[in-house]
Amino acid sequence: MKFLLPFLLLVAVFHSSHAQKDPIKFGEIPMEDLQMTTYEADTAAVAVILADFGEARISPYQGKMIFERHTRIKILKPEGTSWADVEVMLYRSGSDDENITNLKAVTYNLENGKIVKTEMDKDAVFLEKFNKNYNIKKFSLPNVKVGSVIEYSYKHNSDFLANFPNWQFQHKIPTRLTEYRAFIPSFFIMERFMQGYLAPQYDTKNVPQGNYEDKRHRWVIENVPAFKPEPYMTSESDYVSKINFALAYINFPGEPSKEIMGTWKRLVGTFMGSEAFGKAITGNNFLKKKVEELTAGVTEPEKKLQIIFDYVKNSLKWNEICDTEAYQLKEVFEKKIGSSGDINIALASMLDKAGFVVDPIILSTRDHGFIRTQVPMESQINYVVCSVFLNGKRIFLDATEPFIPMNVLPERCLNGQGILILSTEHTFEWINLEAMTKSKTVVNSDLKLSTTGELTGKVTFTRDGYDAHKSRKKYAEGPEAYTKSIIGDKSWEIGKSDFQTMDQINSAVKEIHEVTIADYASVAGDLIYVSPWLGFNMTDNPFKIDNRLYPVDFGSPFERSILTKIAIPEGYSVEEVPQNKIFALPNGMGKYVCSINVLGNTISCTGMLIVNKALFVQAEYPILREFYTQVIAKQSEQIVLKKK
Repeated sequence: MKFLLPFLLLVAVFHSSHAQKDPIKFGEIPMEDLQMTTYEADTAAVAVILADFGEARISPYQGKMIFERHTRIKILKPEGTSWADVEVMLYRSGSDDENITNLKAVTYNLENGKIVKTEMDKDAVFLEKFNKNYNIKKFSLPNVKVGSVIEYSYKHNSDFLANFPNWQFQHKIPTRLTEYRAFIPSFFIMERFMQGYLAPQYDTKNVPQGNYEDKRHRWVIENVPAFKPEPYMTSESDYVSKINFALAYINFPGEPSKEIMGTWKRLVGTFMGSEAFGKAITGNNFLKKKVEELTAGVTEPEKKLQIIFDYVKNSLKWNEICDTEAYQLKEVFEKKIGSSGDINIALASMLDKAGFVVDPIILSTRDHGFIRTQVPMESQINYVVCSVFLNGKRIFLDATEPFIPMNVLPERCLNGQGILILSTEHTFEWINLEAMTKSKTVVNSDLKLSTTGELTGKVTFTRDGYDAHKSRKKYAEGPEAYTKSIIGDKSWEIGKSDFQTMDQINSAVKEIHEVTIADYASVAGDLIYVSPWLGFNMTDNPFKIDNRLYPVDFGSPFERSILTKIAIPEGYSVEEVPQNKIFALPNGMGKYVCSINVLGNTISCTGMLIVNKALFVQAEYPILREFYTQVIAKQSEQIVLKKK
């Protein structure tokens, strides 16, 4: 959002923002940094940010937001060279866009005791369109190798004063020093909030600037550890240590207060009044003829809904871009490809033409971060899906995934709360975006064991919910590639496969394979040791650390069942079997059942892992970790057969 500042501020005195000394000076690289071979505080680090310094200020006399950044990084291992590829996100709206100037980028290497400096060429810098609202400025530093120190700085210029830059203190590599300064005129009321678990040093002061004051803020952290992603996390941006800004009001002297951030209600109104959102749903009348063709003679609303949903899914391919807006839907249908906004607003518009009341849901995907409900900002939203209320229940629709049925949202959408826009009531409500189905897989094996330890027979997979979606998506790459993905690193031979329901999206996937398995029974003298779970058991606990800082988010509840029937060879008897056992999480959160029974020359084994909730908070982590430890220990036990 751009603002026209009053004339009285154009003549204001603007003092230099550099009264305080910068923590580093471009080009002055200490010899000890060039000689560094490992970072003492984290010897596994592939690189270390030696210094990351940022300064953002709103310049009233220019009507601009100016952000300057200066970053210096030491490369310690080959994998660390990727930090020499830099991306800067630049906002755009219509014909106006942000830009960067004063770009400097240099690589320093120590050769024969001397510092060799390599400056970046202009042709290493290019601009790439990201989506309708953002471009990416990319540049790569030259001559980067293990031992290099890279350094770059730039000035980010913006007319969009509401886009005051956030600052990330923590990254995937350690940081020796990170400092951020924010200079904000007193008439700009800026909301800010910290996230993460690191506490920076902070100081602030007011500096007179003619007829107003600058509120100058400074945050500093030294020796920041690398951010370590943990299994089953949502976006790292939800948990990394960071300070976030949101412009709430502008109080120009002598003028009424101007609300900028506003409310969620106002934001919803903006969406519904947009040519690329609300008006795109009710407009695009060229789709009416197609809807009439598709639904001719169909009277049942459920069938109409299914026909239109299937048509959009099969006609438009998702280009992997998450968006909330749709432009030029005629062109989208001609090209048969579009963003999530293009596809789901096209679906909404066609449903509107069919007489359905469409209630869009705007949300933030898992990799974009959860929505902070206390900060009503459009930047938190990056995705839209459709919903209709039919026969007393709400049905959810996303046409970007060809293998997901109606009333199931892609897993990327399962991210806390979204905003349900009630079209006819011109209002909204928060809605929990939770899995409407479990992820479920059953592996059912009927096998015969030979005296050499070879298992032969049939293995049947039944996959439902999100597991079925993943299976169909992989199968679309071809049966051969799909079969290889099942085997993985197992020593299996598959003679024949039967894929029965791959094309029946509303059914579970069922597949049967004739197999010869050589790696889950071993012969030692008169004994045969058998692992009945055929490699589908867990062997490694994903929850290794003692204390976890972040919730465990599985995305959806799930079930994993392994049912194995083994006919033992003649001349052998069962010497030892694992004891039957049930492990349970408290309050019905989940359980594991191990049951092994022997009847004649047949061993029947059941291993069933059930987790009934998707999200475990930090306080529940120790219980979950111990549960997994017990399950893994149980699944490692073997059946022992002995020659008579």
